[in-house]
Amino acid sequence: MRREAFVRGVGAVSSLGLDWPSTAEALARGESAVARVEHFDVEGFPCQVAAPVRGIAEGAEDRRREFALRAAREAWAQAGLEAAPERVGVFIGAESGRASYSTVLALAQAAGGGARFDHGAFGQRARELAPRIDAAAVSPAAVASMLAGEFRARGPCETLSLACSSGAAAIAEGVRAIRRSEVDVALCGGVGADVDPLMLAGFGLLGALSARGVSCPFDAHRDGFVVGEGAAMVVLAAERGNARASVAGVGRSLDAWHLTAPDPEGEGAAMAMRAALREAKLEAVDCVQAHGTSTQLNDEVEAQALRRVLGSRLAQAHVSSVKGALGHWIAGAGALGLLCALHALERGEILPTAGLRHPDPRCELPHVQGTALRKRVDSALVNAFAFGGANTSLVVVRA
Repeated sequence: MRREAFVRGVGAVSSLGLDWPSTAEALARGESAVARVEHFDVEGFPCQVAAPVRGIAEGAEDRRREFALRAAREAWAQAGLEAAPERVGVFIGAESGRASYSTVLALAQAAGGGARFDHGAFGQRARELAPRIDAAAVSPAAVASMLAGEFRARGPCETLSLACSSGAAAIAEGVRAIRRSEVDVALCGGVGADVDPLMLAGFGLLGALSARGVSCPFDAHRDGFVVGEGAAMVVLAAERGNARASVAGVGRSLDAWHLTAPDPEGEGAAMAMRAALREAKLEAVDCVQAHGTSTQLNDEVEAQALRRVLGSRLAQAHVSSVKGALGHWIAGAGALGLLCALHALERGEILPTAGLRHPDPRCELPHVQGTALRKRVDSALVNAFAFGGANTSLVVVRA
């Protein structure tokens, strides 16, 4: 008999609340945290709004670890579990951290500070800057390592850096570790701390950000995403305890198509969804927490793939994305999607797609607009699709 991965605890830090209950309540009311960036000068940036976390980790060298630790403590306390340290694993989606702005500026100046990179000068001048770059602050693995130490987890410790699919893929690997009996408990999730000048400039140069400063997934007027940040964590366990939900299906695939664009046919996305549904032994679900980035191509491709996978059964599956309210958490996005799906199961409340006013006919889906939709939800599908074509889908069901 297959071992199940029961959900024993959840936690989050977001720009709408420093825990999951306050975040979910604000999302249900249709609130949005997207606003003009105030903590650094955004004049001249392609997009001047974001959804930053306020009230914690301000000025911290590595805000990823601060967000992740707070969310993980919330989830761990709710789980109330005791397990042998070697039977506890940690599976985290995270990208690299960054050196401080002053260090990045000094490195740029060491290379000449102009349009041409002076390799000779950089080789000489950058050496003295090396001690200012803390490996623990820039390593993707620093977050998982810190959490393993905090919770005395001595089982497998994995970091997945798959851009927007990182958090969901980490949860998928935690589920698989429980099924293989490698662990009895898995702390899983994702974190992003990307509201900073480098990421706004980088995504802006790629043309991925909304020039209007509006995140509106699946809307006819969408023109890109808005950067957000936060952490979402979940504690999974083989022991059911008082769990009300389990992760019944996981699916991962690769487009093998392009670094920054999805396969226009959406076949990789569809493959991940089908795999997750097959594992869960389901052909239909009651709701879908979509990846829904608010970019032209991604939203259209995801809508096409959903229609192809669910067919006529899509009519009963209300679809939403919370990126219109919280921005795009990148490595944390898929884990946030899972918490939204669990909320739908446990509260009978599907969170709305903030910003969606005029649904694009090419993205025709049973959308949830305005405020939360109340209905009984027994199963939900979660999508996370990333640069590089890495796709992850999860299916959660009532326990």
